[in-house]
Amino acid sequence: MTHLQKQARGATIQALLLISICIGMMFVDHRYNHLEVVRSNISLALSPLRYLVNLPELGSHWVSEWFKSHNELLNDNKTLQTRGRILNAQLQRMQVLQAENTRLRNLLSSSRKLTDEVIVAELLSVDQNPYRQLVEINKGTNDGVEIGQAIIDDFGVMGQVIHTNRFSSTIILISDPDHAIPVQFIRSGVRSVAFGNGNTDHLELRFLPATADIQIGDELVTSGLGGRFPTGYPVATVASISEDLAHGFLSVLAAPKARLDSSREVLVIKIGTFSKGE
Repeated sequence: MTHLQKQARGATIQALLLISICIGMMFVDHRYNHLEVVRSNISLALSPLRYLVNLPELGSHWVSEWFKSHNELLNDNKTLQTRGRILNAQLQRMQVLQAENTRLRNLLSSSRKLTDEVIVAELLSVDQNPYRQLVEINKGTNDGVEIGQAIIDDFGVMGQVIHTNRFSSTIILISDPDHAIPVQFIRSGVRSVAFGNGNTDHLELRFLPATADIQIGDELVTSGLGGRFPTGYPVATVASISEDLAHGFLSVLAAPKARLDSSREVLVIKIGTFSKGE
């Protein structure tokens, strides 16, 4: 028998022996579970190895999830910023609408207190300078507006109609240098005329007697004299008093009650006729 044949025979015998041992161990393990402890110890010893084998795959999955989460956070942040801008714009619009509703409620509240018939109008344009104080409203003869009718806002008298067309009207403000309005002091009953001076912050009352009972803070209302304005509408509040000692007269500056430079909605009082001068 050659050397190669001897080696092949020895390998076969070893293989058969190992197979027999394995079959025997499988039978014993299946029948009596004697190898469970050995299997558990081997599994415990191989756990770190399995973890190391799976580590590249786990690392790749973790990196992928991190980038995915990062991108999602960036997109969510961008979406939230955009939504925040939209909400801020809507909030600003809501604030404007709320302020406008407040003005309209105040205006309508004022109109309910009036005994005269009124027309609600909005300003279309403004022409204000030291020499002319005019505004235009969106109501005209088609709406019943006529020359000479008084204009008020929810605080006081603003002016009166001087020109009309079918769809709009021009208003001269009480602050116009060419305008004058008959007034009366509520507290003392003194009558006078308030002149515009081109300044929406003040009206002038000229050549009042030095003995007139006038105090700072006195309220002025329309006196109704001349038929240009109905009686009893708020006009102004006395802001300052100066005395001309040489001639014995008082000069008074009064702050208009109406918001001459900011009111957007007005009421047209449907009575009165316009006449030039007083």
